[in-house]
Amino acid sequence: MKTTSLFLLAFLLAYAGVAQPMNRFRDSQTVDAFFKYRADRKRPLILAHRGGPGSADTENSITTFDKTAKALPDVIIEMDVRLTRDSNYVLLHDPTLDRESDATGSVADKTLTELKAIKLKTLSGKLTDQPIPTFTDVLKWNRNRYMLALDVKPGTDPLLVMAEVEKYKAVHSVFVICYSMAEAQKVRDRYPSLWLAVGVNDMAGLERLEKSPLASGRLIALTPQKLQPVSFYERLHKLGILASVGTYGTGQLDEKPLSEATMGYRDLVKQGGDIITTDRPLEVSGLF
Repeated sequence: MKTTSLFLLAFLLAYAGVAQPMNRFRDSQTVDAFFKYRADRKRPLILAHRGGPGSADTENSITTFDKTAKALPDVIIEMDVRLTRDSNYVLLHDPTLDRESDATGSVADKTLTELKAIKLKTLSGKLTDQPIPTFTDVLKWNRNRYMLALDVKPGTDPLLVMAEVEKYKAVHSVFVICYSMAEAQKVRDRYPSLWLAVGVNDMAGLERLEKSPLASGRLIALTPQKLQPVSFYERLHKLGILASVGTYGTGQLDEKPLSEATMGYRDLVKQGGDIITTDRPLEVSGLF
């Protein structure tokens, strides 16, 4: 345990304060290279779930995004995009404001002006002075420096969200998490060079994907938290599709002490996982 802690400290100190240049993700070739499947990949890509907040941080906030990105320059930052009553976009995981802010009620029932007056709470429930960020705020903050994973929540049209992305010339610094293959195909038809992520939950789902036009490329498979047979990941890799595995949630690796979970994270990658979607991105990255 002591050796692991010292290694993690050295890792964080080495990267502390590092920021990526503007327009790092400037074209489709850059994104394709970032996500290209490589059998010899030594380290998994790390996806920071809701931005990777600790207990004293707010989720889905620019403050947390900035903190995580400076510590892990190659991190993928995940965020939840929701539609307001007046057709604007803000970041919030839950459909209601109750858990994450000092307000109550549905996000969809509020105007952007009303939402801007609301303050976020930390994961531990402490009120902060941080406002709910708009999606536009995030695009302006990012300036194509980091890869953003857009979880466009049900009821919010991903094509309209992508129109906002286009407006800020940020198409090459995002990928869209889709809730069905049909939705993914709709987005792919409009944005053929855009990377997408879609759930592939079992061998039957994998077989359906293999017969779909989506299997032609630029796809990330959101695979079960329970590890699948090696052959499952091998079939994805044969198509050039990366496998993302979530380790967050009740009973999952992120909920266990790091000393107990270390081999679990490493087994995930050994089995065939390419991206780890985690609530503790800094600690997990330090294991590889």
